[in-house]
Amino acid sequence: MSNPFIGVWQLVSGECGEPGQAVEAYDMSLLSSRKVIGGRHFMFLTLKDGAFYSSASGAYTFDGLCYTEQPDMASYAPMVGQAYVFEYQIDGDLWHNRRFEDGRQVEYEIWRKIGA
Repeated sequence: MSNPFIGVWQLVSGECGEPGQAVEAYDMSLLSSRKVIGGRHFMFLTLKDGAFYSSASGAYTFDGLCYTEQPDMASYAPMVGQAYVFEYQIDGDLWHNRRFEDGRQVEYEIWRKIGA
């Protein structure tokens, strides 16, 4: 299977919710995020209102249904060592991913590929 994830991705839109809270849409007027994916590792950087907000890096895996990130470095320490499993769909230059916890969707993001 070829790797459709390799490249540079820009966040287009998204929504997420912490356990026990309602899922809320990202305020894209304040938020910008870029993800760089190589053969085995990913890295993302997110800014909120032009200032640093969050970052993480680590290994990833994928199969025909799921893309999984395992950060080994993160600005939010509890992320380190966790596995974030996303169901994904790639449609042209758009990558849709959804993450579920206990059967409930807790995250949905759309990324646009902006570079190789």
